Amino acid sequence: MINTIFFDIGGVLLNIHPDRTIKYLSNLTNLSEKEIVKAFPEDAHHKYERGEITGSEFFKAIKNGLPISNNLTEEQFWNAWSLLVGEETEVVKTMNSLTKKYPVWLLSNTNPYHILEEERFKLFDKITGGIYSFEVGSRKPEKDIYIKAFEIAGTTASESLFIDDLIENVEMARLLNMKAIHFETIGDFNKQLSKFLQL
Repeated sequence: MINTIFFDIGGVLLNIHPDRTIKYLSNLTNLSEKEIVKAFPEDAHHKYERGEITGSEFFKAIKNGLPISNNLTEEQFWNAWSLLVGEETEVVKTMNSLTKKYPVWLLSNTNPYHILEEERFKLFDKITGGIYSFEVGSRKPEKDIYIKAFEIAGTTASESLFIDDLIENVEMARLLNMKAIHFETIGDFNKQLSKFLQL
């Protein structure tokens, strides 16, 4: 029986717009959008999301990774980074209604900057709490972040339902014996939800 629900944030509760960030950086640096994407330091991004490096160190990795000398400032970069997080999705209404019957937690690969930004959307008004990669030192689909989530939420894998838009994160959850929904559309999500929960 399900007694705890975990929601991913980006791509599920909030729309994500990497194209906006890329275009903004392209305009600032006079580099093409393709060059911006190619230069993006994935390793540094993952370290930032694990809390292994600071925001300033992440910015330096971005700036130093660009193929030509540029005048990109840290303030400009964070302005670009803020454009990544978009508007709430319809799933937020469903999530808030579920909080009346279940403890609901956020389980997200994220960073300190975006958690501060996400507070604008009042996602935290009704939920129990959040497990964030930069706080626990592990990212989905790494096993440790799920185990930490069970510990923090006081539940077990078999008693948990997990919703995420990335199939690799869902597959790991299922390997750990969680019930899991791969979020693709709101219609399909609602159908799958009714299979797991008594609504």
